[in-house]
Amino acid sequence: MSKVHPRDVDRIVETIRPLLAGKPPELQGAVLADLLAMFIAGHHPGLREEILTLHIAAVRELVPPNEAIIMDRRGGKPPGWEPS
Repeated sequence: MSKVHPRDVDRIVETIRPLLAGKPPELQGAVLADLLAMFIAGHHPGLREEILTLHIAAVRELVPPNEAIIMDRRGGKPPGWEPS
């Protein structure tokens, strides 16, 4: 398996971000779910549960740093925002 370079990830994320920006959360979630389903479907059926578990673990790790970036852009957390 090839190593993932953060600059490659950033480049693709920055390409996709404008397509999702400002769209309702339900639409954003549906698009991301469809993309994830395509990703999982591309793996052997016997590996899909493991791949999904690993992917969700990676997402959980990425939530706090992404929350910090988003809140910094917004000028801080809104009142009542629960800590992550």
